[in-house]
Amino acid sequence: MPVSTFLNTYGLIGKDGFQRSVNITVHAKTPDLVDDAMEQTRQALRHDRGVKPGQEDNFDFFSSQSLITQFNRMSMGVKLAAFVIGLIALVVAGIGIMNIMLVAVTERTKEIGIRKALGAKP
Repeated sequence: MPVSTFLNTYGLIGKDGFQRSVNITVHAKTPDLVDDAMEQTRQALRHDRGVKPGQEDNFDFFSSQSLITQFNRMSMGVKLAAFVIGLIALVVAGIGIMNIMLVAVTERTKEIGIRKALGAKP
């Protein structure tokens, strides 16, 4: 559907009062031509929107690679949190095992002392 037909049919403002966004999907013939296709699309959109040379684009591009990068950036926080939680769990478990061993050795020390006092063999 041409963008002009979309705008004439649906308008710029939706029923909810928010501005509509228009997504245009461009498919390159081969993966090697994706950058060329994006550049050609950028030039066409700049021309259609009247963006002058030197001005920033008033539109955005999203590619599969950019979505993967964004997902990896978001999941990095989850990975970091899981690492920190695992580290804390290991420290707490280590302290618990250390305390159990300390109690066992302390109790055994008294028993060994009593046996040596009574003449037990090493």
